[in-house]
Amino acid sequence: MKPLRFAVMLEQPLEIGGGFQQPLNDMLWFREWAAKSGNEIVVFSQDRKTLQILKEFGVEGKLLKLGALDKLHLLLKYSRLFDVLQIALRWTSLFEKILIRSGIDAVYFTSTSKRYLLLNKLPFIIAIFDGCHRDAPEFEEVRSFGEFERREALFGFASIKSALVIANAPELIDLLCRRYGMERDRAICIPLSPSTYVSRSAPDEAADAAVLKKYGIEPGYLFYPAQFWPHKNHAALLAALALLQKQGSSERLVLCGSDRGFIDKIRAMIADYGLTDKVSIIGFVESSELAALYRGALALVMPTYFGPTNIPPLEAWTLGTPVIYPEAFKAQAGDAALLFDYDDPHSLAEAIVSVRSAETRERLRKAGYDRLQHFASEIEAGRRQLAFHLERLKNRLVLTRR
Repeated sequence: MKPLRFAVMLEQPLEIGGGFQQPLNDMLWFREWAAKSGNEIVVFSQDRKTLQILKEFGVEGKLLKLGALDKLHLLLKYSRLFDVLQIALRWTSLFEKILIRSGIDAVYFTSTSKRYLLLNKLPFIIAIFDGCHRDAPEFEEVRSFGEFERREALFGFASIKSALVIANAPELIDLLCRRYGMERDRAICIPLSPSTYVSRSAPDEAADAAVLKKYGIEPGYLFYPAQFWPHKNHAALLAALALLQKQGSSERLVLCGSDRGFIDKIRAMIADYGLTDKVSIIGFVESSELAALYRGALALVMPTYFGPTNIPPLEAWTLGTPVIYPEAFKAQAGDAALLFDYDDPHSLAEAIVSVRSAETRERLRKAGYDRLQHFASEIEAGRRQLAFHLERLKNRLVLTRR
Protein backbone atom coordinates (compact mmCIF):
# COMPACT_ATOMS: atom_id res chain seq x y z
CA MET A 1 0.00 0.00 0.00
CA LYS A 2 1.27 3.45 -0.91
CA PRO A 3 2.64 5.39 2.12
CA LEU A 4 0.38 7.96 3.71
CA ARG A 5 1.89 11.44 3.44
CA PHE A 6 1.05 13.73 6.36
CA ALA A 7 1.55 17.45 6.69
CA VAL A 8 2.48 18.23 10.31
CA MET A 9 1.81 21.85 11.24
CA LEU A 10 3.97 23.58 13.86
CA GLU A 11 2.43 27.03 14.03
CA GLN A 12 3.11 28.37 17.51
CA PRO A 13 6.37 30.30 17.96
CA LEU A 14 8.92 29.41 20.63
CA GLU A 15 7.87 32.40 22.75
CA ILE A 16 4.49 30.76 23.41
CA GLY A 17 6.21 28.33 25.77
CA GLY A 18 4.26 25.13 26.35
CA GLY A 19 2.20 25.82 23.24
CA PHE A 20 5.43 25.33 21.29
CA GLN A 21 7.09 22.62 23.37
CA GLN A 22 4.19 20.15 23.36
CA PRO A 23 3.69 20.29 19.57
CA LEU A 24 7.44 19.75 19.20
CA ASN A 25 7.19 16.61 21.36
CA ASP A 26 4.22 15.39 19.34
CA MET A 27 5.95 16.01 16.02
CA LEU A 28 9.01 14.05 17.13
CA TRP A 29 6.85 11.07 18.07
CA PHE A 30 4.90 11.39 14.82
CA ARG A 31 8.17 11.27 12.90
CA GLU A 32 9.12 8.03 14.66
CA TRP A 33 5.71 6.52 13.94
CA ALA A 34 5.94 7.43 10.27
CA ALA A 35 9.40 5.89 9.93
CA LYS A 36 8.35 2.64 11.64
CA SER A 37 5.06 2.30 9.78
CA GLY A 38 6.38 3.12 6.33
CA ASN A 39 4.58 6.46 6.06
CA GLU A 40 5.88 9.98 5.48
CA ILE A 41 5.59 13.38 7.11
CA VAL A 42 6.38 16.86 5.91
CA VAL A 43 6.70 19.48 8.66
CA PHE A 44 5.44 22.98 7.88
CA SER A 45 5.74 26.18 9.88
CA GLN A 46 5.01 29.83 9.29
CA ASP A 47 7.94 30.83 11.52
CA ARG A 48 11.54 30.84 10.26
CA LYS A 49 12.93 30.52 13.79
CA THR A 50 10.97 27.29 14.22
CA LEU A 51 12.58 25.91 11.08
CA GLN A 52 16.01 26.62 12.57
CA ILE A 53 15.05 24.87 15.80
CA LEU A 54 13.84 21.83 13.86
CA LYS A 55 17.30 21.42 12.37
CA GLU A 56 18.59 20.71 15.90
CA PHE A 57 16.45 17.55 15.75
CA GLY A 58 17.41 16.59 12.22
CA VAL A 59 14.16 17.83 10.68
CA GLU A 60 14.08 19.92 7.52
CA GLY A 61 10.83 21.84 7.77
CA LYS A 62 9.18 23.94 5.09
CA LEU A 63 8.02 27.53 5.38
CA LEU A 64 4.33 27.99 4.64
CA LYS A 65 2.93 31.45 5.28
CA LEU A 66 -0.60 32.54 4.54
CA GLY A 67 -1.14 34.84 1.57
CA ALA A 68 -3.58 37.76 1.51
CA LEU A 69 -6.35 35.70 -0.13
CA ASP A 70 -6.07 32.96 2.49
CA LYS A 71 -6.22 35.53 5.28
CA LEU A 72 -9.36 36.97 3.69
CA HIS A 73 -10.70 33.44 3.34
CA LEU A 74 -10.22 32.85 7.08
CA LEU A 75 -11.93 36.12 7.95
CA LEU A 76 -14.93 35.32 5.77
CA LYS A 77 -15.07 31.72 6.94
CA TYR A 78 -16.79 32.80 10.14
CA SER A 79 -19.80 33.73 7.99
CA ARG A 80 -22.18 30.96 6.93
CA LEU A 81 -22.96 32.92 3.78
CA PHE A 82 -19.35 32.51 2.71
CA ASP A 83 -19.73 28.74 3.03
CA VAL A 84 -22.53 28.86 0.47
CA LEU A 85 -20.38 30.95 -1.88
CA GLN A 86 -17.40 28.63 -1.48
CA ILE A 87 -19.54 25.60 -2.29
CA ALA A 88 -21.04 27.30 -5.34
CA LEU A 89 -17.64 28.35 -6.70
CA ARG A 90 -15.85 25.18 -5.54
CA TRP A 91 -13.19 27.52 -4.20
CA THR A 92 -10.05 25.82 -2.85
CA SER A 93 -7.68 27.90 -0.74
CA LEU A 94 -4.11 28.48 -1.88
CA PHE A 95 -2.98 26.91 1.40
CA GLU A 96 -4.74 23.66 0.55
CA LYS A 97 -3.59 23.74 -3.07
CA ILE A 98 0.05 23.94 -1.91
CA LEU A 99 -0.47 20.92 0.34
CA ILE A 100 -2.13 18.91 -2.41
CA ARG A 101 0.68 19.76 -4.85
CA SER A 102 3.11 18.50 -2.18
CA GLY A 103 1.38 15.13 -2.28
CA ILE A 104 -0.22 15.51 1.16
CA ASP A 105 -2.98 13.05 2.02
CA ALA A 106 -3.96 14.39 5.46
CA VAL A 107 -2.98 17.19 7.83
CA TYR A 108 -2.03 17.03 11.51
CA PHE A 109 -2.48 20.33 13.36
CA THR A 110 -0.41 20.03 16.54
CA SER A 111 -2.30 22.94 18.11
CA THR A 112 -5.82 24.33 17.71
CA SER A 113 -5.10 26.12 14.48
CA LYS A 114 -7.56 28.21 12.51
CA ARG A 115 -5.91 26.98 9.32
CA TYR A 116 -8.07 23.87 9.29
CA LEU A 117 -10.84 26.22 8.14
CA LEU A 118 -8.91 26.52 4.87
CA LEU A 119 -9.23 22.80 4.17
CA ASN A 120 -12.03 21.65 1.90
CA LYS A 121 -10.61 18.43 0.46
CA LEU A 122 -7.96 17.14 2.86
CA PRO A 123 -8.93 15.39 6.12
CA PHE A 124 -7.22 16.55 9.28
CA ILE A 125 -6.31 15.67 12.86
CA ILE A 126 -6.21 18.42 15.46
CA ALA A 127 -4.97 18.87 19.03
CA ILE A 128 -7.14 20.77 21.51
CA PHE A 129 -5.33 21.77 24.71
CA ASP A 130 -8.12 23.34 26.78
CA GLY A 131 -11.53 24.99 26.80
CA CYS A 132 -10.62 27.84 29.11
CA HIS A 133 -12.51 30.53 27.21
CA ARG A 134 -15.66 28.77 28.46
CA ASP A 135 -14.23 27.91 31.88
CA ALA A 136 -13.18 31.48 32.71
CA PRO A 137 -14.68 33.99 30.21
CA GLU A 138 -14.06 36.84 32.67
CA PHE A 139 -10.47 37.15 31.45
CA GLU A 140 -10.01 39.74 28.74
CA GLU A 141 -7.58 37.65 26.72
CA VAL A 142 -10.28 35.05 25.94
CA ARG A 143 -13.28 37.38 25.80
CA SER A 144 -12.74 40.75 24.16
CA PHE A 145 -12.78 41.86 20.52
CA GLY A 146 -14.36 38.66 19.24
CA GLU A 147 -11.80 36.30 20.79
CA PHE A 148 -14.47 34.29 22.59
CA GLU A 149 -16.56 33.95 19.43
CA ARG A 150 -13.49 33.04 17.39
CA ARG A 151 -12.58 30.27 19.82
CA GLU A 152 -16.14 28.97 19.88
CA ALA A 153 -16.11 28.66 16.11
CA LEU A 154 -12.66 27.04 16.05
CA PHE A 155 -13.32 24.56 18.82
CA GLY A 156 -16.84 23.76 17.70
CA PHE A 157 -16.06 23.01 14.06
CA ALA A 158 -12.76 21.28 14.90
CA SER A 159 -14.44 18.94 17.38
CA ILE A 160 -16.96 17.65 14.89
CA LYS A 161 -15.20 17.94 11.53
CA SER A 162 -11.77 16.49 12.30
CA ALA A 163 -10.96 12.85 11.65
CA LEU A 164 -9.41 12.67 15.12
CA VAL A 165 -9.15 15.02 18.10
CA ILE A 166 -6.17 14.70 20.44
CA ALA A 167 -6.85 15.98 23.96
CA ASN A 168 -4.60 15.88 27.01
CA ALA A 169 -7.08 14.89 29.74
CA PRO A 170 -10.26 12.78 30.04
CA GLU A 171 -12.15 15.73 31.54
CA LEU A 172 -11.33 17.81 28.47
CA ILE A 173 -12.80 15.12 26.24
CA ASP A 174 -15.93 15.17 28.40
CA LEU A 175 -16.19 18.95 27.95
CA LEU A 176 -15.79 18.78 24.18
CA CYS A 177 -18.47 16.11 23.93
CA ARG A 178 -20.89 18.05 26.11
CA ARG A 179 -20.28 21.50 24.65
CA TYR A 180 -19.88 20.75 20.97
CA GLY A 181 -21.37 17.30 20.41
CA MET A 182 -18.02 15.69 19.57
CA GLU A 183 -18.16 11.96 18.92
CA ARG A 184 -16.27 10.35 21.79
CA ASP A 185 -14.80 7.57 19.66
CA ARG A 186 -12.98 10.19 17.57
CA ALA A 187 -11.13 11.54 20.60
CA ILE A 188 -7.80 10.23 21.85
CA CYS A 189 -6.37 11.14 25.24
CA ILE A 190 -2.60 11.70 25.25
CA PRO A 191 -1.39 13.56 28.36
CA LEU A 192 1.07 16.43 28.10
CA SER A 193 4.76 15.67 28.46
CA PRO A 194 7.78 17.66 29.68
CA SER A 195 9.68 19.79 27.23
CA THR A 196 12.19 17.77 25.23
CA TYR A 197 14.88 20.21 26.32
CA VAL A 198 14.10 19.58 30.00
CA SER A 199 13.62 15.82 29.78
CA ARG A 200 16.96 15.39 27.99
CA SER A 201 18.86 17.68 30.36
CA ALA A 202 21.58 16.16 32.52
CA PRO A 203 22.73 17.85 35.77
CA ASP A 204 25.82 19.97 35.31
CA GLU A 205 26.72 22.09 38.33
CA ALA A 206 29.03 24.43 36.45
CA ALA A 207 26.59 24.99 33.58
CA ASP A 208 23.67 25.48 35.97
CA ALA A 209 25.65 27.98 38.01
CA ALA A 210 26.50 29.89 34.81
CA VAL A 211 22.81 30.21 33.92
CA LEU A 212 21.90 31.51 37.38
CA LYS A 213 24.85 33.93 37.31
CA LYS A 214 23.71 35.20 33.91
CA TYR A 215 20.43 36.30 35.46
CA GLY A 216 21.89 37.45 38.76
CA ILE A 217 20.02 34.96 40.94
CA GLU A 218 21.00 32.59 43.74
CA PRO A 219 19.59 29.08 44.33
CA GLY A 220 16.60 28.61 46.65
CA TYR A 221 14.02 30.85 44.95
CA LEU A 222 10.40 30.19 44.05
CA PHE A 223 10.07 29.76 40.29
CA TYR A 224 7.16 30.56 37.99
CA PRO A 225 7.72 30.19 34.22
CA ALA A 226 4.69 31.69 32.48
CA GLN A 227 3.74 34.30 29.94
CA PHE A 228 2.51 37.53 31.47
CA TRP A 229 -1.25 37.17 31.02
CA PRO A 230 -3.87 38.05 33.68
CA HIS A 231 -5.05 34.43 33.81
CA LYS A 232 -1.59 33.30 34.87
CA ASN A 233 -2.49 34.85 38.25
CA HIS A 234 0.84 36.40 39.14
CA ALA A 235 -1.24 38.73 41.32
CA ALA A 236 -2.12 35.99 43.84
CA LEU A 237 1.52 34.92 44.07
CA LEU A 238 2.71 38.46 44.77
CA ALA A 239 -0.04 38.94 47.36
CA ALA A 240 1.05 35.72 49.07
CA LEU A 241 4.68 36.90 49.17
CA ALA A 242 3.55 40.21 50.65
CA LEU A 243 1.69 38.34 53.40
CA LEU A 244 4.77 36.28 54.18
CA GLN A 245 6.95 39.38 54.26
CA LYS A 246 4.68 40.92 56.88
CA GLN A 247 5.13 37.74 58.92
CA GLY A 248 8.90 38.11 58.71
CA SER A 249 9.49 35.46 56.04
CA SER A 250 11.64 36.62 53.17
CA GLU A 251 10.97 34.67 49.97
CA ARG A 252 12.62 35.27 46.64
CA LEU A 253 10.76 34.78 43.37
CA VAL A 254 11.99 34.36 39.80
CA LEU A 255 9.54 34.99 36.97
CA CYS A 256 10.31 34.18 33.35
CA GLY A 257 8.23 34.27 30.18
CA SER A 258 7.25 36.52 27.32
CA ASP A 259 5.18 39.65 27.89
CA ARG A 260 1.59 39.57 26.63
CA GLY A 261 0.88 43.18 27.57
CA PHE A 262 0.59 42.67 31.33
CA ILE A 263 4.14 42.93 32.61
CA ASP A 264 3.94 46.64 33.50
CA LYS A 265 1.04 45.91 35.84
CA ILE A 266 3.06 43.11 37.41
CA ARG A 267 5.97 45.49 37.98
CA ALA A 268 3.59 48.01 39.56
CA MET A 269 2.22 45.35 41.93
CA ILE A 270 5.76 44.36 42.91
CA ALA A 271 6.56 47.96 43.77
CA ASP A 272 3.28 48.49 45.67
CA TYR A 273 3.93 45.40 47.81
CA GLY A 274 7.51 46.48 48.52
CA LEU A 275 8.93 43.36 46.86
CA THR A 276 11.25 45.02 44.36
CA ASP A 277 14.38 43.46 45.84
CA LYS A 278 12.71 40.04 46.20
CA VAL A 279 11.36 39.46 42.69
CA SER A 280 13.46 38.94 39.56
CA ILE A 281 11.76 39.19 36.17
CA ILE A 282 14.22 37.66 33.72
CA GLY A 283 11.99 37.69 30.62
CA PHE A 284 11.87 34.99 27.99
CA VAL A 285 14.68 32.44 28.44
CA GLU A 286 16.19 29.97 26.04
CA SER A 287 14.79 26.44 26.17
CA SER A 288 18.25 25.11 27.02
CA GLU A 289 18.30 27.23 30.20
CA LEU A 290 15.01 26.03 31.68
CA ALA A 291 16.37 22.93 33.36
CA ALA A 292 18.99 24.91 35.27
CA LEU A 293 16.33 27.34 36.48
CA TYR A 294 14.16 24.47 37.72
CA ARG A 295 17.07 22.79 39.46
CA GLY A 296 18.03 26.01 41.22
CA ALA A 297 14.51 26.55 42.58
CA LEU A 298 13.16 25.71 46.01
CA ALA A 299 9.84 24.96 44.30
CA LEU A 300 7.75 25.59 41.23
CA VAL A 301 4.78 27.79 42.17
CA MET A 302 2.06 27.88 39.51
CA PRO A 303 -1.13 29.75 40.46
CA THR A 304 -2.63 29.78 36.94
CA TYR A 305 -6.40 29.76 36.47
CA PHE A 306 -6.20 27.76 33.23
CA GLY A 307 -6.04 23.97 33.00
CA PRO A 308 -6.99 21.19 33.38
CA THR A 309 -3.32 20.36 32.74
CA ASN A 310 -0.08 22.29 32.38
CA ILE A 311 3.49 21.43 31.37
CA PRO A 312 5.60 23.13 34.12
CA PRO A 313 4.58 20.64 36.87
CA LEU A 314 5.72 17.80 34.61
CA GLU A 315 9.05 19.53 34.03
CA ALA A 316 9.52 20.18 37.74
CA TRP A 317 8.78 16.54 38.59
CA THR A 318 11.28 15.45 35.93
CA LEU A 319 14.04 17.38 37.69
CA GLY A 320 12.96 16.64 41.27
CA THR A 321 11.70 20.16 41.99
CA PRO A 322 8.73 20.34 44.41
CA VAL A 323 5.46 21.69 43.00
CA ILE A 324 2.86 24.08 44.46
CA TYR A 325 -0.27 23.94 42.31
CA PRO A 326 -3.99 24.89 42.38
CA GLU A 327 -6.31 22.35 43.96
CA ALA A 328 -8.60 22.87 40.94
CA PHE A 329 -6.11 20.77 38.96
CA LYS A 330 -5.72 17.96 41.46
CA ALA A 331 -6.62 15.46 38.71
CA GLN A 332 -3.24 16.20 37.13
CA ALA A 333 -1.23 16.69 40.32
CA GLY A 334 -2.51 13.81 42.44
CA ASP A 335 -0.46 13.75 45.65
CA ALA A 336 2.64 15.15 43.93
CA ALA A 337 2.00 18.82 44.75
CA LEU A 338 1.07 21.09 47.62
CA LEU A 339 -2.40 22.26 46.65
CA PHE A 340 -3.96 25.65 47.34
CA ASP A 341 -6.97 27.79 46.42
CA TYR A 342 -5.94 30.02 43.51
CA ASP A 343 -8.36 32.72 44.69
CA ASP A 344 -6.89 32.82 48.21
CA PRO A 345 -3.36 34.27 48.71
CA HIS A 346 -3.43 33.06 52.35
CA SER A 347 -3.82 29.49 51.11
CA LEU A 348 -0.88 29.94 48.76
CA ALA A 349 1.25 31.52 51.50
CA GLU A 350 0.64 28.49 53.71
CA ALA A 351 1.77 26.16 50.92
CA ILE A 352 4.96 28.18 50.45
CA VAL A 353 5.74 27.89 54.15
CA SER A 354 5.09 24.13 54.01
CA VAL A 355 7.52 23.57 51.15
CA ARG A 356 10.36 24.81 53.35
CA SER A 357 10.23 21.48 55.18
CA ALA A 358 12.94 19.10 53.96
CA GLU A 359 10.65 16.16 54.70
CA THR A 360 7.87 17.68 52.59
CA ARG A 361 10.21 18.39 49.69
CA GLU A 362 11.50 14.82 49.72
CA ARG A 363 7.95 13.44 49.78
CA LEU A 364 7.00 15.64 46.84
CA ARG A 365 10.06 14.58 44.86
CA LYS A 366 9.18 10.91 45.22
CA ALA A 367 5.51 11.50 44.49
CA GLY A 368 6.45 13.58 41.44
CA TYR A 369 8.54 10.74 40.04
CA ASP A 370 5.65 8.32 40.55
CA ARG A 371 3.28 10.76 38.89
CA LEU A 372 5.56 10.96 35.85
CA GLN A 373 5.55 7.17 35.56
CA HIS A 374 1.77 7.19 35.69
CA PHE A 375 1.57 9.70 32.84
CA ALA A 376 4.27 7.90 30.85
CA SER A 377 2.10 4.78 30.75
CA GLU A 378 -0.95 6.84 29.73
CA ILE A 379 1.02 8.59 27.00
CA GLU A 380 2.21 5.24 25.66
CA ALA A 381 -1.35 3.87 25.66
CA GLY A 382 -2.67 7.01 23.97
CA ARG A 383 -0.03 6.88 21.26
CA ARG A 384 -0.78 3.22 20.59
CA GLN A 385 -4.40 4.18 20.14
CA LEU A 386 -3.42 7.03 17.83
CA ALA A 387 -1.24 4.70 15.73
CA PHE A 388 -4.19 2.30 15.41
CA HIS A 389 -6.47 5.10 14.20
CA LEU A 390 -3.84 6.36 11.78
CA GLU A 391 -3.70 2.95 10.13
CA ARG A 392 -7.49 2.94 9.85
CA LEU A 393 -7.35 6.39 8.31
CA LYS A 394 -4.77 5.15 5.83
CA ASN A 395 -7.08 2.35 4.73
CA ARG A 396 -9.97 4.76 4.25
CA LEU A 397 -7.93 7.19 2.19
CA VAL A 398 -6.85 4.59 -0.38
CA LEU A 399 -9.79 5.36 -2.67
CA THR A 400 -9.24 9.13 -2.48
CA ARG A 401 -5.53 9.25 -3.32
CA ARG A 402 -4.66 11.88 -5.87
